[in-house]
Amino acid sequence: MAQPVLHRSHVGTPAPSLPEEALPCFGALLQATGLGLAFLDRELRFRFVSNALITLSGLPGTSYEGRTTGEVWPGLAAGLVPLLNRAIQGETVVGARVSGPMGTHGPRHFRVSVLPASTGGLRSGVGLTLEDETERVEQEQALRESEERLRGLVAVSCDGFMLHDAGVILDVSAGLAGLFGCTREEMLGQQLMRWVAPESRETVQRSLARQVESPYELTGMRGDGKRLFLEVLGRQVEYAGRPVRMTAVWDISARKASEEAASRADVFREQLLGVVGHDLRSPLYAIQLSVGALQRAGDLNDTQARQVTHVATAARRMERMIHELLDYTRARLAGGIPVRPSALALDKQLERVVEQFQVSHPTRLIVAKAEGDTRGSWDESRLGQLLDNLVGNAVQHSPEDTPVEVKLTGASDGITLMVRNDGPPVPLEERSTLFEPFKRGKRATGDGLGLGLYIARQIVMAHGGRISVESGVGLGTRFIVWLPRHAPGA
Repeated sequence: MAQPVLHRSHVGTPAPSLPEEALPCFGALLQATGLGLAFLDRELRFRFVSNALITLSGLPGTSYEGRTTGEVWPGLAAGLVPLLNRAIQGETVVGARVSGPMGTHGPRHFRVSVLPASTGGLRSGVGLTLEDETERVEQEQALRESEERLRGLVAVSCDGFMLHDAGVILDVSAGLAGLFGCTREEMLGQQLMRWVAPESRETVQRSLARQVESPYELTGMRGDGKRLFLEVLGRQVEYAGRPVRMTAVWDISARKASEEAASRADVFREQLLGVVGHDLRSPLYAIQLSVGALQRAGDLNDTQARQVTHVATAARRMERMIHELLDYTRARLAGGIPVRPSALALDKQLERVVEQFQVSHPTRLIVAKAEGDTRGSWDESRLGQLLDNLVGNAVQHSPEDTPVEVKLTGASDGITLMVRNDGPPVPLEERSTLFEPFKRGKRATGDGLGLGLYIARQIVMAHGGRISVESGVGLGTRFIVWLPRHAPGA
């Protein structure tokens, strides 16, 4: 077929050699939106421009006749002129990409094809097509920027990440590769199971099959065989136009090691305290029996009597420590202190505790008061221990010449116990740990293990109640306990 030659810068009629049935298709091609066609002569000057190209550029048709692309489209000349020169030498250029300002528009992106044209065996010029790809290119750029932002966000929120499809690694961050002791190139295209320890492979396979989207832990395997404790979280994302799996990875090896060390220390401490608590009771009981016998004999001089009294006091203090150790061990291993509720008048229990403190601390004023109905179902020995701990704490941490106030208030839903002393305020930084085991404030003396308030809280919790502390200048320190009238299991 002879190639038609177009002489005017408007849509003309193709050469008669074009088949009649092809004319509608050729006309539609010239008018296609976003697809511009032009013919340039041997000097690469415009001789024909389609209406679609005129619309695309935003320039009038008169701007093209007899002018070069550099004169009409200076912003595209750097990329377009070399292609035109190649085509005028006889080379066919298909699908090249050119970008730059065009006419009255800003930066545009085109897919360009340039075809050499001949007439009678002589080179007559080139045919030029420009397909506007600006929207697609901008969408691709926006997608790449979004992916880069996502990668950056994932990189700072975890220790590394990977993209994989059916277990084959498509992309991996440098951080994750470094975590496994290899390079990104060594991981790309490999099965991710290569970096999963054998004991965790079934867990990973099950999670992949179920498309689990919640964090779970596994053991990873470095190239040198070293195991890593990892936490992973997977999500389905789009990658290269298809759904794949993105997995974020956190290295929790340090945390696991710390937890295991703390667990071993707790177990050792609890075992040690249990053994010490039980094994000390027998010799202590023998000491107490002997001291009691000496005191009852009544044939001691004053010096001997004082020494025996000191031994008895020390033995009672040691007995209290042993009971605290046993209670602590029981609370830790059994999940709390067990209670056996029975009917109890709490005001009577309070009277007995206060009377004991007045005997052992005759110079201290302990003011006890009860209001309302103080009857209920509680563990008598445990509430006696609770009162003893709180009153003893108040006596220990307040001046000798100040009173200790203890008040019981009965209400329809339960009982409120308040123990107050006028000692210096508890520092704010100590209040959050006041009820923790082995926590002793800066004002604590050498008497005790720092378990009294911890055990007090355990007793209150075992009865379904709550305990709090208030402390401040002019207020003193108040421990407030609320107990339901009937303990659980009553």
